[in-house]
This record gives sequence, C-alpha cells and structure tokens, in this order.
Amino acid sequence: MAETVWTTVFWSAMAVLAAVAAVAWWMSLYPGTWRHAFHPRHSRERRKLRAARENLRRAEQNVAAEQESARSCAASAAADAAHEHQARVREAELRLAALRDPGHGALLHSLGDRLDLYEQALQVCTGSTHPLRGLTIDDQYSPTEAYIYLTPPDGQRELLTLVLEDTPEADVRAFVVHVHNAIADTGPALQRLRALIPEAEAELKRVTADTGNRRRAERHLRQVTAQLKNDLRIPRARHELDAAYDRWQELTGRRPS
Repeated sequence: MAETVWTTVFWSAMAVLAAVAAVAWWMSLYPGTWRHAFHPRHSRERRKLRAARENLRRAEQNVAAEQESARSCAASAAADAAHEHQARVREAELRLAALRDPGHGALLHSLGDRLDLYEQALQVCTGSTHPLRGLTIDDQYSPTEAYIYLTPPDGQRELLTLVLEDTPEADVRAFVVHVHNAIADTGPALQRLRALIPEAEAELKRVTADTGNRRRAERHLRQVTAQLKNDLRIPRARHELDAAYDRWQELTGRRPS
C-alpha cells in the first residue's frame, strides 16, 4: 500500500515538473506576463511571432539544401573536368613514351606456344627474348623435326627444336619468313616511330595547355559560391523576425531571444 502511494506521488510530481517545464519553455518563447503568453487576446501577436520564426527556419533549411546541392554539382563538374584533363595528358604522355621506347612493340605472329614475333623482338618459349635488330634466324629440317637457329649480335646461338607432328613444316617455314621480314623492317620501323616523336611532343604540349574546360568549370564553381553567399532569403527572414521581436517588445516590454 505504501509503495503504491509513493508511486502515485512520484508520477504526480513528475507530471507537475513536466507541466512546469512546458510552461517555462512557452514563456521563454513568448516572454512577458502570463497574459501575453497564454491569453487568447494576444493569440494574433503570438501567431505572427511564431510565423516569423518558422519563416526563418524554413529559409535556413531551404537555402542550406540548395547551397549544398549547387556547390556539390559545381564541385563535381570541376573535379570531372580536372580528371578528364589529367587523363588526356596521361594518354599523350604514354603515347610519347611508347614512341621513345617502343619495347617489344605489337605482337605480329606466333608459332604455336613456342615463338612469338613482335615488332621489335622475338620471344622464345625457353624464356629468352631477342631484339630483332642484329638478329639472324636459320632453319633446317629432318623428316620428323625442325631446327631453328637464333643468333643475336653477341654470337651466342640458340637452338629450338620443333616436332613436325605437332607443328607442320609449312607453318615453321612461314613463321621464319615472317621473322626475316620483321628483321629487315626493324630499322625502317624504328625510323617511322622516331619520325612521329615531334608530333607526339607537340600534342603533349597542346593537351597540357588545353585547360579550357577545367578553367570554365572552376570559374563556374567560384560563381556559384559567390551567388550562394549573396542569397537574400535568410537576411530577409531575419529582418522580418527582428521586426516581429520589436513589435513583441513594444507590447510586453520583453524582447524574445
């Protein structure tokens, strides 16, 4: 029984405290006398003050959302333009680097999984790779096997034996011819590549200097940022709220905060 009484007292006290807190909060919104805060006679003034506060809150929320969206779009466009420019510069750099140092070049022909002929090199399944410049290739045949001799400029000959049952002699002979022709074309091919270097260098300079899209996107971002700073909706709403505060202060002698 005593416990029930204390429970009732506790919750009654909590209800009273909640009511007191609610009244105090309401009085802080509409400072002055009890009559100014609660009497129906001043409900119109309270509505005007509440509307001015809500207008400012909505303006702040709307402007903040619009600013974030506009700034995000403009910043994204500027970043995309920067990345696109960097990608074009990187592409031009790679093209120039490939001309200056072509490496193996493109794959031209393959003989099964034993030999791969590139524009500037011959790769052997044994793991060795021979630059075509200065390389010689010879082939010989027995009834069952083909013998390919590779001699680089240092004279260290390499022999590759192919079983004709797996690799037909006609395929071997055709591949050797391709290698001979590629060796003969090595010098002219390099000359053709070197002839393209000045053009690639000029293209790299042009692409590097071509920052028009990037600069336009960055300029647009600055313009958007400046426009957002000059948005007048919040200052207007604050001015209207200040006017509402002034009217309330004239009525009650207390200025809301």
